[in-house]
Formats: sequence, structure tokens, C-alpha cells
Amino acid sequence: MKTIARKKSTIVVVVSLISLVLTQPAFAYPPDNAAILYYRACLSYQADEEMEGALSDLHKGKTELDDQIREYVEKNRYVINLVLDASEVRNCDWGLDYSDGLAVLAPPLNVLRKLGRLVIADGKILAEEGDYEAALSRCVSVRKMGRHVGEPLIIDYLVGISLGDLANKGMQSVLADMSPDLQTLRWLKNQLAEIETRPLLAKAAISEEAKFYLAAMQKEKAEEILKMFSDNECSDASVPNQLLERIRNGDEDFFERNRIYWQDIYGQAMAALDLPYPQAYLRLKEIGEEPARDANSNPDATLSAILQPALGAVYSIGVRFETFSNAVRSAVDIYIIHAETGRLPDGLPAGLPKDLFSGGDFEYEKKTDGFVLRCQAKDLDKDKLHEYEFKMRK
Repeated sequence: MKTIARKKSTIVVVVSLISLVLTQPAFAYPPDNAAILYYRACLSYQADEEMEGALSDLHKGKTELDDQIREYVEKNRYVINLVLDASEVRNCDWGLDYSDGLAVLAPPLNVLRKLGRLVIADGKILAEEGDYEAALSRCVSVRKMGRHVGEPLIIDYLVGISLGDLANKGMQSVLADMSPDLQTLRWLKNQLAEIETRPLLAKAAISEEAKFYLAAMQKEKAEEILKMFSDNECSDASVPNQLLERIRNGDEDFFERNRIYWQDIYGQAMAALDLPYPQAYLRLKEIGEEPARDANSNPDATLSAILQPALGAVYSIGVRFETFSNAVRSAVDIYIIHAETGRLPDGLPAGLPKDLFSGGDFEYEKKTDGFVLRCQAKDLDKDKLHEYEFKMRK
């Protein structure tokens, strides 16, 4: 059964920006809250649907840089600078009251994703101009932006990861184009190490999601839950009317029993997240499917069946991102060795970040134009063995 996500609205940027900025008698720049700058960037962004499509195609490798893209990026220079400044502020409080439950408005996630693509496009322009350090700094900023965006709930986490992936691919591209530059590579290594001191973790997002929905499982909030399935942006085709009627007619005892069932499911999930990847994924997939199987005959599973996300998929997405990030960090060390010695190492240096699908080292293969880091176990959610190719400039 399909999980229905909370409706996310970007209207909140206007209200939040007014409350966060205009109420301050003397606005210090930069503020000690990155969210203020992100909100300002969202409001200032000169959106253009056609150009946003071009930026998306650029990052997918479907198109190349052209004058239109360069002009669009320059047109939004003020916005880019706001995002860059925001990424350097450690604290990011979106000013949202999650105790409002399902009625809470989220950060403008869709716009923030577009801003990430805009900043990476600026990095591609800088790389084309030969300013590789500045190009890599744009990628680092988007990684930091992903960290700011990626809490506390699963939808925020997934958007944070998508920004992180965008940045990782940008770094992969810049590293392939630049000549060996030991100073820049060491700077990048330190930046990535600093980012990893505050990683985005699936366990944290799943835990917060569990608490968030547990608080919403109250009789007085039944209409909020039902509204999720009547919203035009959500499809309730896969949710049997029987389950919706249970919610509509549920008494206090019904909601209490559903909360107990939910807590049991998430207790099992938290324990599974501590297992090695293959066992964790299979157990989470099993746990995720259980409420849908139970719901027809067990009213206690009703809310879990329609609100619980695909836990195995969320976990795998997180491991996929962390493994890609580890591959980039490992690659930077290999590029450093190449810059120091003039050649690639014959084997993978000891002590590098791991392939999280197997729990071991990446498989390392030298090629005539670079090297490949390959996972040694499959991503079970995709049924795929991931490999990451890093090219060298000739």
C-alpha cells in the first residue's frame, strides 16, 4: 500500500521571512540562522520554467552549457550569493512548529532543490573558465545546503540527499577536468571531512518521522489525517475506503491501539537499522510491508498501513548517498596521491571510507583515463552493483 506524504507548501516562505527578518530592529549580516538567507533566496529567485528545465537537463548530462544558461545564472547572481552565504552558517532553524502536526508547513523544498541546481550550474561555468577551486567550492556549498535542508523528517531528508547527490556529481565532474592541484585537493579533503562530522542519517530521519506521526494519531486530529487523502495532490486510489472509514469513525481506544501498533513497528525498525546493510534492508522491507498485510483484519494496523513510508527504500537511498559520498572522499585521496607522485597508486590506500553496501573497502581499478571505485555488494533496493568512475585530465 502506498504511503501518502504530507502536503508541502512553499507559501510558508513569505510568512517566515517576514517574521524572521522584518521583526529584527537591526539586521546583522550574515545572520546566525542560515534559514533566513535561504528564505530570502527563495523569494528573490527569478524563476523561469524553461530555464529550470535546461538546468535539470544540464545536470543529467542531456545538454551542455550555453549562453542562455550562462545568462540565467548571472541573472540570479544575488540569489546564488545568498545560498553561498547561508551554507557557511552552521545553525539552520526554519522557524516551524512541528507540534502543529500534519498542519505544519514545511520549508520550500522544491525551490531549494532548484537553487541547488542553480549553484551547481554556476560551478560548471567556473570550471569551464578554469577556476576549479571556485567550482568545487560551489559543490561544497550545495553539500552543506543539503545538510541544512535534510532534517528533521523523511521528506526533508530525501531532499537533503538529492542536493548532496547533485554536489557529489558536480565534484566528480570538476575533478575530471582539473589539472593536479595539491593545495585545492587538500582543501577539498578537509571540507568534506568537516561536512561528515554532521552526516545526514536515515536512522535520525526515520526516528523523527515516527515521533511526528505518533503525535498526529489522535482522535481530534482525524480530519487532518483524512484531509491528506482528499487533497488534490494526493491519490487515495490505493487506500481502501474501509480504512478511511475506520479513521473517520474511530474512538479514543481505536487511536490508542493504533499508537501502540505504530510504536511496536518503529521499535523493530530502529533495531533493524543497527544491522549490517543486507540484513537491515531485508528486515526493514519486511517490517514496512507488515501493516498493509495486517490492516484488512486488524484495525490496530490501520494508521500504520497508510502513513508508514517504505522503510527499506528510504534506508537504501540513504546508504546509496553515504556510499557515493565515501567514494568521492576516497577519490580525493587518490587524486592527492597522483598530484604528489605523478601517478595513480597501484592499490587502494588503507584507511579510506568504506563501501557501506558490503561494509568493506571499495574495489579499485586503474584505467587509462582514470580509475573506478566499485562496490562489492549490491544495492538490494535497486538490484544493482554501484560503481563510480573518476577521470583524470590528460
